Amino acid sequence: MTAPNARLRELGTFLRGRRGRLEPVEAGIDGSGPRRTSGLRREEVADAAGVSLGYYVRLEQGRGGPPSAGVLNALARALRLDDDEQAHLHALADPSRNRRPTTVSAEHLQQAQDVLDLLAPPSAAYVIDRVGDVLAWNAAAAALFVGHFLADSGAAGHGPDNVRPNNVRYAFVNPAAKQLFPHWGEIADDAVAHLRATVGYRPDDPALRALVADLSAESPDFAQRWERRNVRPCHSGRKVFEHPSVGRLELDYRVLDIPATCHHRLVVYSATKGSVDFCALSRLSDAWPT
Repeated sequence: MTAPNARLRELGTFLRGRRGRLEPVEAGIDGSGPRRTSGLRREEVADAAGVSLGYYVRLEQGRGGPPSAGVLNALARALRLDDDEQAHLHALADPSRNRRPTTVSAEHLQQAQDVLDLLAPPSAAYVIDRVGDVLAWNAAAAALFVGHFLADSGAAGHGPDNVRPNNVRYAFVNPAAKQLFPHWGEIADDAVAHLRATVGYRPDDPALRALVADLSAESPDFAQRWERRNVRPCHSGRKVFEHPSVGRLELDYRVLDIPATCHHRLVVYSATKGSVDFCALSRLSDAWPT
């Protein structure tokens, strides 16, 4: 299967999923008559978007060329997509948006570590790639995420090239994650929706395909969430931790894109200086070997 075909097939699946979730009343359609399935009919979406039924059917089947930006916007309005979902739809249809190299070079790893070294303690920080592999981290991050970063490495920094920790795998496979996150369901939802938003429009990506295949086989929780096709980039927020050493922590986080890389991002967890959470994070960082 060629890369364009993979993208268009995923676009069709995404459209079908969103059509099936939108009830007629939400779309301003009279749905009082008998319906065999939930959601909108294909002809209702086509009519609302101003395209022919045959053309829309071909889109859902992943056939034909990529739709124009105008058609995509009309479909987004018809299906009541939010901003993130609309951006995902456009990315699926337009491969030219994703021409960055995917290879992780030694230079990229060193650049990631250089960024981390600039962060003042006790901020917990790490750099991840497009599929959630962790490229580099600091001591506070290693102490915060129990049983994650140092499983295959003796010190903070980066592990062997072929054994990188992965954030999505950690959330779904490592038992420590469910102990660390009291609101694990929200963490799991965000992890999958963020992965979809970052590279879900590249279904032909070998790293993505391998990760999804492995986790779908290992974790029914992951498989169910992946099939929902929710897309939600994570830029900032707050997470609650139940840490075995210092107890409950509430930390703010920021996610920053790193230019000139293939969706590498810097993730930083911090707390207000002088707060209980700041002091607890400081104790974790000070106690962890560097």
